[in-house]
Amino acid sequence: MRVLKFGGSSLADMACLERVRSLILNYGSEKAVVVLSAPGGMTDSLVSLAEHAQAGEDFTQQWDAFASRSAALKHEVEAQYGDVINWPSLSLLRDKLDGVKLLKQCPASVNAFVISFGERISVSLMVTMLKVCGAKGLDATECIKTRSEYLDSEVELESTRNAVNKQIDIAEAGIYIMAGFTGSNASGELTTLGRNGSDYSAAVIAASLNADICQIWTDVDGVYSADPRLIKKATKVDRLSYKEAMELAYFGAKVLHPKTILPCAKANVPCEIKNTHDPDVPGSLISSQGTGDAPVKALSSLDDLAMLTVSGPGMKGKVGMAARVFGALANDNVSIVLITQSSCEFSISFCVYEQDLSLALNALEAAFELETQAGLIEPVEVRKELAIVTLVGDNMKSHKGLAAKFFASLSQAQVNVVAIAQDSTESAISAVISGDLCKDAMKVCHENFFTHVPSIDVFLLGCGLVGKELIKQLEKQQAWLANRNIKLNLYGVANSRQCVLSKDGVVFDQWESALSQSSTAFSLNQLEQFVKRNHLINPVIVDCSSSEQLADQYADFLKAGFHVVAANKKANTGNMAYYRALQQAAQSSGRKFLYETNVGAGLPVLDNLQLLFGAGDELLSFSGILSGSLSYMFGAIEDGLSLSEATTQAKQNGFTEPDPRDDLSGTDVARKLLIIAREAGLALELSDIQVEPVVPEQFAAGTSVEDFMTQLPELDAAFADRVQSAASEGKKLRYVGSIKDGVCRVGIEAVDAEHALYDIRDGENALAILSQYYQPKPFVIRGYGAGAEVTAAGVFADILKTLSR
Repeated sequence: MRVLKFGGSSLADMACLERVRSLILNYGSEKAVVVLSAPGGMTDSLVSLAEHAQAGEDFTQQWDAFASRSAALKHEVEAQYGDVINWPSLSLLRDKLDGVKLLKQCPASVNAFVISFGERISVSLMVTMLKVCGAKGLDATECIKTRSEYLDSEVELESTRNAVNKQIDIAEAGIYIMAGFTGSNASGELTTLGRNGSDYSAAVIAASLNADICQIWTDVDGVYSADPRLIKKATKVDRLSYKEAMELAYFGAKVLHPKTILPCAKANVPCEIKNTHDPDVPGSLISSQGTGDAPVKALSSLDDLAMLTVSGPGMKGKVGMAARVFGALANDNVSIVLITQSSCEFSISFCVYEQDLSLALNALEAAFELETQAGLIEPVEVRKELAIVTLVGDNMKSHKGLAAKFFASLSQAQVNVVAIAQDSTESAISAVISGDLCKDAMKVCHENFFTHVPSIDVFLLGCGLVGKELIKQLEKQQAWLANRNIKLNLYGVANSRQCVLSKDGVVFDQWESALSQSSTAFSLNQLEQFVKRNHLINPVIVDCSSSEQLADQYADFLKAGFHVVAANKKANTGNMAYYRALQQAAQSSGRKFLYETNVGAGLPVLDNLQLLFGAGDELLSFSGILSGSLSYMFGAIEDGLSLSEATTQAKQNGFTEPDPRDDLSGTDVARKLLIIAREAGLALELSDIQVEPVVPEQFAAGTSVEDFMTQLPELDAAFADRVQSAASEGKKLRYVGSIKDGVCRVGIEAVDAEHALYDIRDGENALAILSQYYQPKPFVIRGYGAGAEVTAAGVFADILKTLSR
């Protein structure tokens, strides 16, 4: 014997009914009890009819739609299978609704009759469609015995066992069709088992008959690692234990009714979740057998919750206080979802559904009225709009560090934990969080525990040479990223005037046209709303501009939950107070501020410095060639070109800024040196750097670039003398940034063959670091430090560092 339950989506129309008929017949001569829900959406229509009637409103339109749909289903079945057997009386249903409207009251017994009408329609249709094989209907009110209320009633398992077996013996058929969701009380009156209670009906029948299996046929392939409506990459779980399934159902897994699993577990009847629309796909099997080695099976979430906290000096050490709290709630039928208590016994916190909040508060106020007046109990603290995220897996107890990973994932999602609960068997751990962050929390947790495909959500500011090259590299590296299970999307691009954002990601080869058509400018508020609306969990702002206005916003970016990757040097070379504020903002927000390219373009300069100083090393002295442009020019001068010729050649080859004075002034090198000094722990300002420019500061001041280049040969002779003087001593001129005894200097130096910078030319950068660990020979970092390609590569490397691994 097997029990088959079909949900509403499996019975929605004639095509669905035919599919269910075929599935039932596929079992051949094997006996089966088929439990049916109402056709999809019909129960909602009946609930709406009852509500309109109780409000005394005209429900003609709703009734006509319901009656028309019912008649259409009946007509389609009759056209192929003959007269429908035991069609429920719509006139009786209408009479009851008219009575409700007249009295403006809907007793629970009448409400139960109305909302369970759809299941009777399904049974009538399916019995007719299967009459050729002798299928018979079972009256659910004769089989399912319940106690207490008419709505959301509890099943009496022993009475039901006796009743079901008796009805099976009387009917003597191979296939039995029964309405789900429905039962009867001790007086024989119709009761219902709560919304979606047809699963519960099937489980109770399966347990009562000691069935071989209870199959729940629905519109999904089985139980998923998370709600697939929230998490697109949720995967099907092949096997679960009864306990795992109960935990998931209790904490919000939509595919399972919370009451379903217990009857099957008690009778040791396996329960299988299958997809009516794709029956060949293996489903999810719930049983007592082993569940594999995976420590975590799934994530579930429950929202629309409120947390109440009862506290006060009268709680501590007082026997029976918890019993009074929960007894008061039980008396008013308030369901408690989660409980936690402080170790000092000063307070008890628990979650209830928000719809029960007023009822819960009234019950507690009445129960503790005297203690509150005496100051022994404080007013109940209430937090609304909460959710619970739960990690479920029987094998969690045998794997260390899962709780730490869970809470680290919540931190990564920028989620604060309100309360924590874990069951004694360690098969589930729950965190109460803000409801509006539930989807973000689920995404990060699922990413870290199941898909293992971390995401990087990039917003690019600045579309100059480096920005354009970065977009090319992001596109080029997509296959490389995919091979390493990394998902990187470019969600936004902005220049100084326009900003384009796309929830599906900016298409790499179409970003320029999309940006040109945008009529909006970049703003942090706009970006924050975009991230929240699309539940992005690892947003990264990448600044490839030279904008001081953007640099001044970095602290705000970090506080808003963005990582910041900066090719722009303005932030790190602003005043020392802002430099420290940025470091503090990154630390307090849990986000990363990365700026490797500020000093050496693609060279790993700052990474190495931070590793050295983080290991307790101390800087003794530093000297470096920090400008690829000046490295190229001084190499050309070494080859015999004059200062003006070398500058012209460097400009033509794209090594300099559009205005070469930006390079020749030494300011760019001074900024880089300042960053290195600050990383070494020196509290300096840019004005503290001693700068010797390549050309006199007032030379050709205020002129155009063309006029400057025309006048530059005037300096050739004097500069040639310096070159010759150095050469006579076996030395070469280099433009060097140096740090010694806390003094930072930028200028032209003559270095000999023993110097680490002697051979550096043609656009190369080099840094010689003399430290406590590296002496008397310095630690040298050398490589090309100019050009959009290597700078973009350095930015790309920083972007990857935002991954929390």
